[in-house]
Amino acid sequence: MEFLLVLFICPIIVIVASIIGIFLFKKWFVIPLLTFIVFTILTFTIFNESFFIWVVVYTILSIIVSLMMKFIWTL
Repeated sequence: MEFLLVLFICPIIVIVASIIGIFLFKKWFVIPLLTFIVFTILTFTIFNESFFIWVVVYTILSIIVSLMMKFIWTL
């Protein structure tokens, strides 16, 4: 179950949150910052310290999606 969570469910949540966040906040950095904070808290409360690698991956994914949506939004 943890495998599905890390590889499928969390990235989908991050992508959807990044798309919705760029429309709500109009700032590209808000959702990546929230992604980093939330997943860091989850790392130390639910998961173990090795999950922090995934925190960085999800934050980078959120930055990429947010910037793509920002550029699409400005066209």
